[in-house]
Amino acid sequence: MSRSRRALLVANVAAGQGDKAVLAARVTRELTGLGFAVELAPTAGPGDATRLAREGAAGGCEVVFALGGDGTLRETAAGLAGSSVPLGPLPGGTTNVLVRALGLPPDPLAAARVLAPLAPRPLAAGFAADQLFLMQLSGGLDAHVLANLTTRWKRRFGKAYIATASLGRFWSYDYPTFQAETDSGEILPGSLIVVANIPLYGGPFRMAPRARTDRPGFEVVAFSGRGRAATLGFAFDLVRGRHLERPDVTVRSVGTLRLTGASRIPLQLDGDVFPQALPIAIRPLDVPLLVLAPVERGA
Repeated sequence: MSRSRRALLVANVAAGQGDKAVLAARVTRELTGLGFAVELAPTAGPGDATRLAREGAAGGCEVVFALGGDGTLRETAAGLAGSSVPLGPLPGGTTNVLVRALGLPPDPLAAARVLAPLAPRPLAAGFAADQLFLMQLSGGLDAHVLANLTTRWKRRFGKAYIATASLGRFWSYDYPTFQAETDSGEILPGSLIVVANIPLYGGPFRMAPRARTDRPGFEVVAFSGRGRAATLGFAFDLVRGRHLERPDVTVRSVGTLRLTGASRIPLQLDGDVFPQALPIAIRPLDVPLLVLAPVERGA
């Protein structure tokens, strides 16, 4: 009889919609049936996932699963940075962009079944100042929208509320310009700048198609258009997958970079408001994280 593998399930029971406590219990039973000796660890507030993951790694867990939104996965990964314990990402939030980018099913029970037999592989990630991120750091309209969302309504109405709120902020934003200074010395101006670890952005949209989850470094997408008409055109082209053909869009592959500009530029990190002001230095992790996820295509 094979030995059960010790695992921790960090669960944000407030993320997304529906009864997350019931879902966490179901996922725990599923993982148990897949050969894990699982301890369920619900989070109670910001920072809990990082602490719980760090304690689990230090206490002998062989994998730390995270059930929640992209923010929960990021916090859990921060607790595993520098360890040899892999992250097991399970979708339990509103958009679940990282899980989608890793090629996992949107249902957490199905995702658990995919993850269970996999060997750990590297997961590229970055630091913005001293904050780890798994997907992207960006500044501009998207961060302005996030900063003005009501958490309670986001949990209750999900993507529909986010879309409606975005329309209102689209009209009120003044589209200030800031800069990405790359490690080659190039300066890329933009009213929206996305520093990406993964191809996807906001769900299914391939903002940075050349980005890979298994390769250190970043794709920088700088949109230099200003105003509502240019931004609407950019958004339409992003949906069509044609945004990189625009003359007001520049894309670069970089190892490190700095974002500079006015301190009032709004920023977001992995779908959460990032309160730090510019300038910000961005660099890859010295040692990649480990993740349970399918090997990326083309690897």
